[in-house]
Amino acid sequence: MTYFPQWYIFNCKLHQRCKYIGYPTAVKHIHELTDFFRHKENLPSQWTIKEKLHLAEVRDIFDFLAIMAVIGIILFIISFNRFKIANFALVNILIILSMLLVIPFFRTFWIKIFHPLLFDNKLWWTNHLDRSFHIMPESFFKYSIIFMIAVSFALNVLVWLYFKRYSKFDKKKNGREISAG
Repeated sequence: MTYFPQWYIFNCKLHQRCKYIGYPTAVKHIHELTDFFRHKENLPSQWTIKEKLHLAEVRDIFDFLAIMAVIGIILFIISFNRFKIANFALVNILIILSMLLVIPFFRTFWIKIFHPLLFDNKLWWTNHLDRSFHIMPESFFKYSIIFMIAVSFALNVLVWLYFKRYSKFDKKKNGREISAG
């Protein structure tokens, strides 16, 4: 989502901070940020040093996660088992739903748990002089997490519904083999 300016622009309409710098300016900063995350451009000099340092840390984390996702997909393909995937999807659904527990306490989670776990500095603290203050307030991240939870939940439900027939077939097949023996 950090690579797609449309998500930031959509969120600008949900929170009020973009209007303080004007939507055209906010959209300009959004494109600068997404180009930075995509490794197309560096952040322009108008971004504060603090923002540049923090967003470089964030981009490094995203790059690492992208590499891990590719490795995960490869391992998934190599070890794919259509008879067990429904069970894995069901476990994922439960884990994903448990993430909703964070939403009522999002501010505390964001400030006291998430950032201290990932960063050993306070560069992520923003103020009204930072561009990121206007285009990415706390609510932006809350909505982003809710969106990721919803999409992950939906995908896992679809996988579970599609592949549960194989796990039922596997149980019936194994049940006949055991009763026949």
